[in-house]
Amino acid sequence: MKQRFSGRRLSAAQFAVAVRGLRISPRNLELSRAALVDGVSTSILAAQAHLTRGAIDRNVRRIYETHLARLDAPIEWREVRLTVPRSMAERFEAQAAAVIAEHEFARRIEVALSQSSPGQAVGGKSRV
Repeated sequence: MKQRFSGRRLSAAQFAVAVRGLRISPRNLELSRAALVDGVSTSILAAQAHLTRGAIDRNVRRIYETHLARLDAPIEWREVRLTVPRSMAERFEAQAAAVIAEHEFARRIEVALSQSSPGQAVGGKSRV
């Protein structure tokens, strides 16, 4: 059984940014906003909307994951949505994955270097 989405919250502004450009029905948008911004339980929302809890959880998870992805992206990056042939899409996805991996690696090195004190090397041993 898949783990249900719970415990995540967004501000109204964060929610507005996360859903920008997403294809989602007004009804699902409203239900997801109630869960993420207002903190209404997905069980309650599902009962009121005559939907399954999983249906609401999927939309909530999609929006929250979009929020996280946009949160970590450098300011100069842009989100692009394309409809292209499969072969072209595979090349774009491979290039994007490589750039994202490179960015993530650089960010981790930056964090590691900032956490080590000036008198210590990254392994915790003193420099002489």
